[in-house]
Amino acid sequence: MERFFYEKRMHPFWFRVRLMRMNDENMTFCKDQSSSSGHDATDDLTLVVAAQVGDMHAFSRLVERHTERIYGLALRMLGNAGEAEDATQEAFIRAYSHLAEFRNKAAFATWLYRIALNICRDQLRRQQAREHYAEIWRVHHLWADEHYSVDPERVTLALENRRMLNVALEQLPATYRATILLHDVDGLTISEVATLMDVPLPTAKSRLRRARMTLVTLLDEYTRKEDSQDRHSVPSQDQPLLEKGGAK
Repeated sequence: MERFFYEKRMHPFWFRVRLMRMNDENMTFCKDQSSSSGHDATDDLTLVVAAQVGDMHAFSRLVERHTERIYGLALRMLGNAGEAEDATQEAFIRAYSHLAEFRNKAAFATWLYRIALNICRDQLRRQQAREHYAEIWRVHHLWADEHYSVDPERVTLALENRRMLNVALEQLPATYRATILLHDVDGLTISEVATLMDVPLPTAKSRLRRARMTLVTLLDEYTRKEDSQDRHSVPSQDQPLLEKGGAK
């Protein structure tokens, strides 16, 4: 099925380049500080050590340094500014409460990001019903049909439509949404995604593939629906449309 997906001109590189444009508007997630510069990583560790012995000023500096990227993750995951602010606050509260457990096995930024990611996933699990996973399997069966196809031009235009893209992303289960955001938006490798989400590499690859397939299908369907509405015609019965809201 993955080969079939590629043959329909939905190559991961094509997909990733377009999705990474989501980072252009105040939603940039700078990858691990350890990958940006050794100086930044050392500063974080120094502040963490100081905070672990009660230096609140040191922890306040960590909060200031990482708030923007944690909020960016929460906003993309939850799609609501108020909920994103609450999740960001909860992430730092939880990080401070468990600061003594930080052992520098990973960069502080990675450790904090995982905390925030888990908070967002837990919240989405409480909100989402089984229909989100049903959608994954509906798309899986569509792509299993050799006669099924999507219009690459439609999908390309939809990927550049922030409103439509966000609506489609909201249809994905939390784990699938997190996987595609971390890999295709934030630019992490699939190995880094697997580590961050604490799943085996094959699981992360499978989630990414299914998330992409579902997103492409939904975007193709949404554009067809809007075209039909523009022509004031009734959507075709053989193209069911949802109204609710590879790798390296």
